Amino acid sequence: MTVVASSVSSQVLEILRRQSLSPRGVQKEAIEKGLLLGESIMIVSPTGSGKTLVGEMAALRAVLSGKKAMYLVPLRALATQVGEIIRDRYSEVGISVGTSTGDFQTDGEYLGESDIVVTTYERADSLVRRHVGWLTEIGTVVIDEIQTISEGIRGARLESLMIRLRRMLPELQIVALSATVGAPADLAEWLGCTLIHSDTRPVPLHCAVVPTSDRLRTLRNIVMTTVRADGQVIVFCRTRRDAESYAARLAGDVGRQLTSHETVELNSELDSVENWEADVPRELRRLLHDGIAFHHAGLAYRTRELVERLFRRGLLRVMCSTSTLSAGIDFPARTVVVTNPRSPQDYTQFLPANRVHQMLGRAGRPGHDQAGFGVILAGSQGEADMLRNFYFDSVKNPETDAEILIPRYEPLLSSLGDPHVLPEQLLVAVAHLGQATLQEIEDGFFGDSFLTFCAIRDTRTPMRVLNLGEIDAASAIERHALPETVRSAREGVLGQVTIREKSDTTIGGIVRDWEGAQYTCRFSSRVKDDGLVEGPMCSCGSPQDDSGILCPHLVALGTAAGRELGSLADYVVPLALSEVSPFRILVRLGLVEGAFDGKIRPTRLGRVVNRLYLQIPVLREMQATLPTVNDNPGLLWLLRHLISMESGTELSDSFDSFIAGLVSTELPFETLASAAELNVGDALALVETAEWMLAAMAAVAEVGGLPRVVELAG
Repeated sequence: MTVVASSVSSQVLEILRRQSLSPRGVQKEAIEKGLLLGESIMIVSPTGSGKTLVGEMAALRAVLSGKKAMYLVPLRALATQVGEIIRDRYSEVGISVGTSTGDFQTDGEYLGESDIVVTTYERADSLVRRHVGWLTEIGTVVIDEIQTISEGIRGARLESLMIRLRRMLPELQIVALSATVGAPADLAEWLGCTLIHSDTRPVPLHCAVVPTSDRLRTLRNIVMTTVRADGQVIVFCRTRRDAESYAARLAGDVGRQLTSHETVELNSELDSVENWEADVPRELRRLLHDGIAFHHAGLAYRTRELVERLFRRGLLRVMCSTSTLSAGIDFPARTVVVTNPRSPQDYTQFLPANRVHQMLGRAGRPGHDQAGFGVILAGSQGEADMLRNFYFDSVKNPETDAEILIPRYEPLLSSLGDPHVLPEQLLVAVAHLGQATLQEIEDGFFGDSFLTFCAIRDTRTPMRVLNLGEIDAASAIERHALPETVRSAREGVLGQVTIREKSDTTIGGIVRDWEGAQYTCRFSSRVKDDGLVEGPMCSCGSPQDDSGILCPHLVALGTAAGRELGSLADYVVPLALSEVSPFRILVRLGLVEGAFDGKIRPTRLGRVVNRLYLQIPVLREMQATLPTVNDNPGLLWLLRHLISMESGTELSDSFDSFIAGLVSTELPFETLASAAELNVGDALALVETAEWMLAAMAAVAEVGGLPRVVELAG
C-alpha cells in the first residue's frame, strides 16, 4: 500500500466515523479485499447487509483520489433518493453530488461540476454515447442491482455500457451490488471483480407459499397478525389498482389498531408545514390517517418520500406497493406479502425468481425483529406447489421435520444476443468505434461482452453466438443448434431427409433416423392470429428447448433445405426462427453506410439516433410518419403515439388536452394532470418523455430535410 493510498483509506474511514458509521460484515470484508485501494469488488448479499455503504465508500475513495464517481441505479425515483442520501451525508466535507435521471436530449456536460453523479443505467448510457468530456475523470462506477443485466433491452444496454466504459477507462474501479444473483462467479469474473458472496442475514427469513381461494381474507389475516404484534407489513401487489384497492380495504382494520398517541402523532405529522409541499391525493391522505398507504410510481416524488418517511418512523403500519419498493436502499418490514407473483404485463408468466426474492428479502428489520416473514399467496394448492418448486428449494428441519423453503436464485444470462436488441447495439458499437468491419465488431466489441464470455464456458452454446451480417438458412441453423449437431447434419448422419412442402412461408418434410423412426418437421414463417410467427415444429414434441436449441430432426431438415432449396430456404428458415440481419436493418434505415475498405460507419442520421437514445422501432415510426406531419394536431398525434411506444402504455385522448393545457394555459400542473386522469408522478414522467421525443423529432426531421416539422417540434 502506498502512502497516498493509505492516506485516502484513512480519510474515508474518518468521514464514516463522523457520520457514526463503522464498517461491518461485507463492508469490512470489502475493505480487506482492497476496496479503498481501488480494487474492483462485487458484493452479493441479502437486503440489509450493508451493500449500499460499500458503494458509498468506493465513491468517496475515488473523489479523495482526485477522480469522479458514478453511482448507477435502475429507477429514476431511486436515483433521486440515493442522491439525496449521499448529498446529506457528505456535503459537509465538500463533496458535491449531481443527479440526472432523464434529459436524453441534453449532453450532460453540467454534471461535470459534481464529484459524484447518481443516475440511472439509461442516462449513464446516453452520456457515454455522447462522449461527454468529464467521463475521462471517472475513477469508480458503482452498479446497484447488477442482476438487471439479464433483463431484456435494459440488460443489453447495461452490458453494452460496461463494455464501453471498460474500453474507455482501463483503470476503472467497478463495484457491483446485488441481493439476488444465482451463480455470480461468472459475472464477477467478466467484470474483473473480486467476489464477496454472503448468505448471512442480519435477521433470519422464514418463507411460505400459502394457497387461498380468497386473497383479501388471507391477506387481512396475515397483515393483522403482524400489526397486532406491533409489526409492520409491506404488501407487494401486481398492479397499481391492486395496491390502492388492498390499502383501502385494509384501512379500517389497521386504523383500529393505532393507539391514541400514535393517532395524534400521525395526524400532527400529516398536518405539519413540512408536508404541505407534498401533493398527497385525497384518497391517499384518508388512508394515511389509518396508518396505511399505497405506493407506486404514479405518485409524485415528494409524496412517495413522505410515505416512506412515515413508514420508517413506524407511524405507518402497512404499505401496499407495486415493485417500486423492491429495488434500492434498505426498506424493511417484519412481514412481506407478495399477493400475486404473476407478471403485470403478462398474466400467464410468473415474475422472475430474482425479482420475487428481492421483494421477500425486505422482511425483517435489523434491531427491531427477531425474524422476518416472507409470504407468497397462491390461487390454489396446485399453484402453490408450482410456486414452491419454481422459487424455492425445500429441506426438512431435522428437529421438527417441518419444511424449510430456501430461496432459489436464477443464474444471470446475457440478453445482448436477443435479435430485438442487436440492431441498436450494433449501431452503438459502430458509433463507438467510428468505423470497423462486421468481423472486427463481432470479434472486438462483442468479443468483450458477457454474452461471449458465457458462451465460451457453456456446453449448450449454439454453434454461432452472434449473426450481425447477412443471414441465410445455414447461419440461422447455426444460431439455434449445437456444434456437433450441425456437423452431424452436414455429414448426413442424423438421418434421411425428404422435403415434402415448400412455399414462400413454409418448408416441411420427413426426417427418418437410422433406427427407422420418422419425424414430421416444418419451418413456418406464417403469422398467427396473436401476431406471433408459427416457427419451427416437429412431431418429436420438443422442437426447441428453453434456450432455443433445435431438435436434431429440425437441424437435419434446415440443413438439407439450405442445400437443396437455396434462396427459398435462406428466406423462410431465418424468418421461422425470428432471425433478422441487424446490419441490413441499419442499412435500410439509413443509419450506417459502407466504406471502400469493407468497413462500415455511422451516417449522420445514425450518429443523431445514437446520441438521442432512440429505440429502433421508435425511429422506424418517425421515418414513416414525419413526412406527413404539417400541423400541430398531426404533431401531437405522433407525439402521443411515440410516447406510447417508448413507455409501453397506451395513452388516451386526454393526453392531447393535457399537453395543450400546459402550452396554452396557466392552470396549476396538478389541476391539468387531474383533469387528464393522470397521477402527478405519471404526468411529470410524460412531460419529460414528451420533451425528449420532440427534440428527437426535430433532430431527425432536420437530417431528413423536413423544415416544417423542425419548426413545429422546436
